[in-house]
Amino acid sequence: MQRRAEIPALGSLGPSARAVVRALLLAGPLSRAELARRLERSPASLTKITRPLLDSGLIQEETAPLSESRGRPGAPLTLDASRHRFIGVKVTAGEVYGVRADAAGRVEASAHRPLADVKQGTVVGQIVHLVKELAEPGPVQALGVGLAGQMSRFDRTVRSNAYLGWDEVPLARLLEQTTGIPTVLSGDARALTAGVQWSGPGRGLSDFAVLTVGVGVGLGIVLEDRVLAGPTGKVGMLGHNRVSDSGPLCTYGHRGCASAFLTTDAITRGIGVPLGRTDLDLETAFRLAEEGDDVALRVFADAGHALGVLIAELVNILGLPAVILAGDGLGMLAHVRPRMDAALAEHLDPNATTPSVVPFTSGFDEWARGAAVVACQWMLVDPPSPALEPV
Repeated sequence: MQRRAEIPALGSLGPSARAVVRALLLAGPLSRAELARRLERSPASLTKITRPLLDSGLIQEETAPLSESRGRPGAPLTLDASRHRFIGVKVTAGEVYGVRADAAGRVEASAHRPLADVKQGTVVGQIVHLVKELAEPGPVQALGVGLAGQMSRFDRTVRSNAYLGWDEVPLARLLEQTTGIPTVLSGDARALTAGVQWSGPGRGLSDFAVLTVGVGVGLGIVLEDRVLAGPTGKVGMLGHNRVSDSGPLCTYGHRGCASAFLTTDAITRGIGVPLGRTDLDLETAFRLAEEGDDVALRVFADAGHALGVLIAELVNILGLPAVILAGDGLGMLAHVRPRMDAALAEHLDPNATTPSVVPFTSGFDEWARGAAVVACQWMLVDPPSPALEPV
């Protein structure tokens, strides 16, 4: 069968066809029998759905290996992810980071630009410059933007972003008007989780959490292959869970919450104030711990306890088999692991299974890659109206 030159955009497919593509991206290549099982379809129904996808070249049959006992089994189905491009952007208070990735989340190109300020015009302008730089060769099917805030899974408005000072800003519409590319927004921790699910350490896992530590404490949750957002987009608000009845205050005046122990500011302040150091950064804090400084070791021990309690709470409530640790504060793991493991064991329900705790190094390009995956998932779950399709 000869492949047609033009492959249909993912957002133009019907719901059943999009479900096939999503299953192949999550776990493919898949045999027809396994694909039918995952989609809860009969073999005849699956054949009806996949035939036009095969005819258009959107999905393909792989060459099936020979089996000595059963002859040649059914050829597994796969999707050429490289023929579908998405752009992802991560916005911080000081820079914007962008990547162009295929439908599987494999990065083809990356770039970043500084922000002179956080005015809407400045941020939108720099994102547009990044998109123009990354869009070739096209076409790009969708743009995803990940940033802090209380956005739903697929949102169009920035909500409660303290780092930019933005609330109720229609960023997706502003970008679409300039780029002509369908645009979706997501909370950054949830975007990172999408990337972890698609082609990171969460691939192949139906249930896991991504817990991030750094400027803040973030959380993304995947249950039954779906990234959770909740009805208001607020799933993952873990930073102010109390992990101790004592300890320092966070910036909101909470005593003993996770943010009071785990954020970059909490750690540098906890070490710097007793030592009379006002210039302390996270790397210096790590070095002090490596040198055996008593204050640094105590602060990191407390951080490890907080991390272990949070992981135990997640596993006790959700029954997760794996928790993936990420964020720019991940370097603390070298100094907190023993205390974290002890707190996890202490607070884990006796009937719970100890989870796999996996560190995942995630620079800002990785967060941007997650936003590109969000754009792809958007096209497969809740695509925009045809009026927003790229021309």
